[in-house]
Amino acid sequence: MSPRDYTGQSVLVTGATGFVGGHLVQRLLQQGAQLKLLVRDPAKLPAQWPSRVEVCVGDLTDAASLGDAVHGARWIFHCAANVQTWGRAQDYEAVNVRGVRNILDAIARQTDKPHRFVHVSTVDVYGFPTAPCDERCALRPPGFGYGDSKLRGELLLRETARGMGLSYAVLRPANVMGPGSPFIERVGRELQNGLMLRISGGRVDAGFLYVDNLVDALLWAGQAPQAENEVFNVVDPQSVSWRQLLDDLRQGIGGKGWIIDLPYAIAALAAAAMELPYRALGIRQEPLLHRLIVKIFGHTCGHRATKLAAAGCPVGRVGYAQGMAESASWFLTNHTK
Repeated sequence: MSPRDYTGQSVLVTGATGFVGGHLVQRLLQQGAQLKLLVRDPAKLPAQWPSRVEVCVGDLTDAASLGDAVHGARWIFHCAANVQTWGRAQDYEAVNVRGVRNILDAIARQTDKPHRFVHVSTVDVYGFPTAPCDERCALRPPGFGYGDSKLRGELLLRETARGMGLSYAVLRPANVMGPGSPFIERVGRELQNGLMLRISGGRVDAGFLYVDNLVDALLWAGQAPQAENEVFNVVDPQSVSWRQLLDDLRQGIGGKGWIIDLPYAIAALAAAAMELPYRALGIRQEPLLHRLIVKIFGHTCGHRATKLAAAGCPVGRVGYAQGMAESASWFLTNHTK
């Protein structure tokens, strides 16, 4: 079996109905892997998949439902997570921390361990620094439900896997975009006919990562000896500012929406004020603007993938121009004006 070739191999993917997991499944199907998919709702799978995969109905928050999914899987790609930008701390904790514990416990109960457990983390584990971080930088809780829980989940995985002798690899993606991306959908709608916020001229690095390039890294991390028990940032080689990204997407979809630019300090104050009543009243609906959005657009997400490239992983196979063009094309196909 050549590197990154999973032909005939038993592979479990969690989060298959999500953006990243769905793209990973499609690639593994093309390779002829023997796929198992852990899903809560099989009805959300593409119609052509169930006849080609083993569907394991389960939930990361239900430890008893995970045994069949992990049984016999030689590789596990853990893509499932609560990735919402607005939510309750307990909901993030249930999936992104206790969910990791539950799937590791299910693995521990098996006679044979998988060859490797590949965990999708996030660059949010660095907090929101003003300068790019590499893998040697200190990890800092960012102060928001998603990033805080993903940090705890990653640390739990690394500690537990070492204790049980489970080979693992952790990938920390930046902002993953491409066809099917919730970000492209959300921002595209505003750029099409609405109002889009830009922070301080959009000068900071957006941390653009095309989804197919992340899938390349995931498949490499599953088999490469250099990836065993290692942690890697994942981002495309070309540095792309938020200004460039928003301008290119707006042009690509023929958007007529407005882009309003605010200094960081003013945007942060406005976000805190808009967020306050939602927090105080426990409103589940996401406010138009809140502090996490300002952090994302106002602090660098360009944590470079130098270590990943040096380890021999293919980085940036799909260039930015092509990735943005395919993202815009998907948006236009699926979202009419």
